[in-house]
Amino acid sequence: MISKRLVFAWVVLFAIVFFRTAEASGQNKSGKPVDVVICMDLSSSTNGLIDHMRNHLWDYWYFFSRCQPLPDYRIGIVVYSRFSYGKQNGYSRVLKDLGTDFEPLSAQMFRIPSRIERGDQYVGAALLTCANKISWSKNPNALKMVFLVGNGDVKLGGEDVDLAIEKLVAQNVIVNTIYCTVPGERKVIREWQRIAENGRGKMTAISLRNRYFDRLNGFNMKRFRALNRHFNNTYLFYGQGGAKRWRLLQEEDNHIYVTNTEGYRYRALYKISDDYQKKNSRWDLVDLYTKNPVAYMDVDRKLLNDTCRKMTKDQLKAYIIYKKYERKKLSAMIADMVAEKELKDKEDGKVVEKNMATLDVVIIKMIRDALRERGCECIY
Repeated sequence: MISKRLVFAWVVLFAIVFFRTAEASGQNKSGKPVDVVICMDLSSSTNGLIDHMRNHLWDYWYFFSRCQPLPDYRIGIVVYSRFSYGKQNGYSRVLKDLGTDFEPLSAQMFRIPSRIERGDQYVGAALLTCANKISWSKNPNALKMVFLVGNGDVKLGGEDVDLAIEKLVAQNVIVNTIYCTVPGERKVIREWQRIAENGRGKMTAISLRNRYFDRLNGFNMKRFRALNRHFNNTYLFYGQGGAKRWRLLQEEDNHIYVTNTEGYRYRALYKISDDYQKKNSRWDLVDLYTKNPVAYMDVDRKLLNDTCRKMTKDQLKAYIIYKKYERKKLSAMIADMVAEKELKDKEDGKVVEKNMATLDVVIIKMIRDALRERGCECIY
């Protein structure tokens, strides 16, 4: 029998996930704009850094989704120190400009090899990429932050670090540094500190060997994963690229499931939130039907899945409607399981604030502190 406290917890989580926002416009991001760019050194001395970022991407979404008022946030990624990015670019590139479409971003990061033998760390060029090639908000009240993550001598390369910082500060961007500790680099740490000071930010340090692990605490991951797979099957792809996007939906589930089961839950909540729901009409028949109830009749049948391809128009309409309501039911079941786990963790004293010096934890704490100064409270 379900307890009253469990029902209450489910209602609270359901409200957080679904009713924070107006249906027509998605999440009601009434808070100030927040732009966050994570600029990562992917040289051999930071092998494994990309794992820290991609394995916890959904932690960032989960953090922002629990802020009140909800910020109008965007996240971008700049990477540097790989020869494939080109010497003419200072071995740096924008992996993903500012935005909230995290699924393609996750796919891009999982295509990056975790380890290389060497790479040139041109910090000045990387910061200039952040200054010149990122679509920063023009809102004067926006919170704009760069997190420069890496190590080594910041003076390498032909670009002036101080000039790059000046350009960012002129755009009202705060530059924070996160130093990845390695033996024998004590002298260069001061350079990373100076970047943060000149960028009006803060510096902290992490070890790439630091890890933390999910507390399942009796959570039925097998059932949760089955629900998630059924949820994915409510998406009916159509059009050029539709099948590819549907496969991406499943592939990113598999990636995060293997690397971080906590992130797997966060990603499931993302998919049932207004950040994802009703946002896929360009490739999903259910969202297309919600947007335009007659548009499904004109789609190319050759680009549908085998089941839909053989249906009459009336059968296809009925099937789309069935999948629409099945999706709502599964969304509620997924939210229910997460709420039950959160309540059980609280009752068993398993809820602890994350204090370990990992990339996601230190970045999220720095963002949280900056938001608190602006009257926004965030739970993480």
